[in-house]
Amino acid sequence: MKKHNKYTLGMFAGIAFTVFSVIGSTAGSLAWYAYSRTTRVNFTGTSVAKSSLLSVGLVDDYHYLSDEKVAQYELTREEYDGHSILFTHKVDGIDSSVIQDYLFNSPYAVNILLPLSTQARALESLGALTLYESPIHGDTVIDTPAITTHYVKLPLAFLMKDSDDNNIEDVDIWLTSADTQASGENIDQALRMYVENSQRKFLMKPADKGTASGKTKVGGPLDLDGDGTYDYNLSTHKEMYYGQSSDTFVWPENKYGIPKDTAPYDNVNGVTDLRESTFYSKHNMDAFVPDYSLVFPAVSEYYPFGKVKPSVDPSGNYCEGDTGFAIAKTDSEDGVGYVTFTIFIEGWDHVVVDRASNYEFNLSLEFKVNN
Repeated sequence: MKKHNKYTLGMFAGIAFTVFSVIGSTAGSLAWYAYSRTTRVNFTGTSVAKSSLLSVGLVDDYHYLSDEKVAQYELTREEYDGHSILFTHKVDGIDSSVIQDYLFNSPYAVNILLPLSTQARALESLGALTLYESPIHGDTVIDTPAITTHYVKLPLAFLMKDSDDNNIEDVDIWLTSADTQASGENIDQALRMYVENSQRKFLMKPADKGTASGKTKVGGPLDLDGDGTYDYNLSTHKEMYYGQSSDTFVWPENKYGIPKDTAPYDNVNGVTDLRESTFYSKHNMDAFVPDYSLVFPAVSEYYPFGKVKPSVDPSGNYCEGDTGFAIAKTDSEDGVGYVTFTIFIEGWDHVVVDRASNYEFNLSLEFKVNN
């Protein structure tokens, strides 16, 4: 354990920063059902750069990187708060091969992300994130826990040091940039990042640059067999409702009773892109269709990046204001700040459909501190 001092406002001038880039590519179909779930994300350009004062490390409690790899990548394994953390000596930070090896030996995804189903969640819920596997045709109850290799979890640590090499406590780490780019179909809109730190837990949509909180419906009728109509039970003829809802269904006494070719697209899922898809389909002529005006799907609420990005005070310092959450704070016993990012594809996002395939997207995160 190293000695550490309380952070004194104004001790340093300027802003220290670090950039953490996740560069991924998607390939194959993005259809959100069991028969076609092969969204791919290749971590080919990850880097963590550091300033002379701010250091970023990977928490490696299970020693996913061997001593040989630590030496090969010129890393230092340091012990803080009972954690084993890998820090880099390089000015340009941790390169992509470090992240690749770390993820390869971890129980989480390396280069493949599969669309998952998020449980209903409030903005500032203190409960753990619950992720489920995608629904399977005919099984309306979504309760199979997500396989860890279908999403990414990265635990990071931050250090600020003074001129005597002491850790400085109570420094806020800010996320000042979360850039996403996609080569087509706005597939980056389906990317979600769950943030856990000592102060809060929240879900974020990095591609959303606004400041108004958003929500994703996590329930509704789906066309999972791809026949052009919403799925229904062949025995009861009741149209299926997948996922979570906040009310009960009222079923009609008679079948839908109109020709399949002229059955309307009622858009009960609220899709904006009115092309036939998993979410936007016709009602089958043989199905009992409930009154969807009486049913409200449960939602998973998220913060857009614009809400997380810090405000700036008159002196030019980052702060909480109309926007701004500290992404971490060096408030541990040893003066270290911790944050864990869970990165996944939200299957309930309406961009996750068959036609959205073979596209690439990038995610780049930039951290800064007042120092």
